[in-house]
Amino acid sequence: MTSDLGCGPQTSSPWRLSIIIEWANTIWNGEARAVQLLDRLGEEWREICADRYPKNLPGEAIEFLKRRSPRIELLIVSGVAGVTSLEADIRRRLPESFDVAIHVCEGLEYYPLKNFGAGRARGDFLLFVDSDVLPEKGWLAHLLGSFARPDVHVVCGQTYVEPRDFISRTFALGWSYQLRDESAGFITPAKFYANNIAFRADVFHQSGFAPVGLRSRGACSLLGEALERRGICVWENRTTGVDHPPPAGFRHIVVRALVHGRDYYLKDSERSLDGVKRAARIARERLVRGYKETSRHWRKVGLRRREIPAAMAVMTFYYGVVVLGGVLTHFRPALTIRFRL
Repeated sequence: MTSDLGCGPQTSSPWRLSIIIEWANTIWNGEARAVQLLDRLGEEWREICADRYPKNLPGEAIEFLKRRSPRIELLIVSGVAGVTSLEADIRRRLPESFDVAIHVCEGLEYYPLKNFGAGRARGDFLLFVDSDVLPEKGWLAHLLGSFARPDVHVVCGQTYVEPRDFISRTFALGWSYQLRDESAGFITPAKFYANNIAFRADVFHQSGFAPVGLRSRGACSLLGEALERRGICVWENRTTGVDHPPPAGFRHIVVRALVHGRDYYLKDSERSLDGVKRAARIARERLVRGYKETSRHWRKVGLRRREIPAAMAVMTFYYGVVVLGGVLTHFRPALTIRFRL
């Protein structure tokens, strides 16, 4: 389903944005990438404040952005206390118009951190950004400008892996995210992610990210179902997106795959071999898709012909470990339950 941006303004009163960044992903991907994200956010906001908008941004979106509050709220939420030592440096990196606050609730992880941050946000719009993604130029204007449409209550950008080296090219082709689609406009995606997604605040506060038990991921699917029951559509603005890093090294690859398998197994609460079968089925489907994407798009991502067998071998290893994650969760759950992402 597609749609064009073409609705007028909803209100003349200034609106305020709250950006919520979970700090959990820095455990695997490091704080350097999070610092890059903060720099990008500062650049994006400066462009908007200077009325320098992307050339392909619709006029209605520009008018909407001009009605913004001059202040922006940035909340960094962490499950460990160490992030507070970075506060001074974070403030120095961002424009003066950013109201920065760091909140710590020890022990909280990915989705609970996002809910924790949302509960402390005061903006009319809530933008959730993962600490390890890097937005494209113009991303903030395109994403926020989407709310010029009264029917847009939730909107995300594309998520993809930028193919920079062999590992990122391999994961761009054979992992959770699709390749960057250069088409513009709005679609209703079959799947969306929490790493770059914005809500009207009242809409999010009525649902939030649902608990996922012992899993690390899966709350977006539950949220999508809850919103659908309320008649609310999640849109994806394909004009923009963010670069998501591949796993950071061999250990991260193994842990990420084990967690994937565990989460597929735990999708239903009852322990049974059906969970193992589900993990194996999804792993097989993802692997086949990765093979197909590689055969079709290896040139597009800059993979060399001689690297194709190695890329497929990495995919095979990854999804083999996914199956192992499902098996271990059934027979030795204590080995996989402790892994968190």
